[in-house]
Formats: sequence, C-alpha cells, structure tokens
Amino acid sequence: MSPCGRGFQSQCPLVPITATTSSGEDAATKRDRQGPVTVTVTLLEASASGIKTKVILETHAGSLDGIVLEQAMSLRAPSGAGIAPAAVEQATGDGHLRQAVVVFPAAAGATELGIVVKNVGGVAERAFRWGVPPAR
Repeated sequence: MSPCGRGFQSQCPLVPITATTSSGEDAATKRDRQGPVTVTVTLLEASASGIKTKVILETHAGSLDGIVLEQAMSLRAPSGAGIAPAAVEQATGDGHLRQAVVVFPAAAGATELGIVVKNVGGVAERAFRWGVPPAR
C-alpha cells in the first residue's frame, strides 16, 4: 500500500521511488530490526520543496522517550555530510512506540537519498537509501 493510502493524502502524488525491500513492503518503506528497537522509515515526498519521511520507532524493551529525532536523524548529502532535519511534525506516541514526519531540505540533483538514524537502541548507525529518478 502506498503512503497515499495511509492518511497522507496531502503528500500525494509522490515522486516515483526505486528501491528494494523485503517482500510485502512497498518500495518507499525501509525497516531495520537491529537491536531492541525497530526503526521504520517511509519516504513520503522527495521534491524541490523538500524531503518528507515518516519514521516509526518500536520497542518492547525500555522506553523511547529520551530519543530526540532532530538529533538522531539526518539526511546524508552526496559529500557524506549529515544535514539536520528542518522540522519534525505530527509527533505522537511515547514509551514503546513513537512516530513522526521528519522534514529535510531539498536535495537538488541527488540521484540517491540517504537517511541516517544514529544511536537508537544501541545501534551506532542505521542507513536507509532510496534511488531518485533523474529530473525530466
């Protein structure tokens, strides 16, 4: 199911994304199950106005309340540098489940988008990547 069917109609239409995921997930959704925290990132929009992702943190071991998404997440620039989020919106949940829409500045000319989540659940770095079709 695309993010358009998950209550994000204002984010549609989406830029086509090329990615490989496990069976049963759409190409825009990536999941990392390392350590006690599962991190799921869904690319909602990649356009000239910015990049929007939905992030979900889930655990059954401990609390997620101490995680500051503005510090834990970054957009990896082609140079390898981390770019901080411009905003965190629609943040909900506490304890064992947290989710939010994390907004990054546009990545003009990028052929790949990389979102990095650092130091969550004892995992130093989790990288999520999507291919971006060339501008026409």
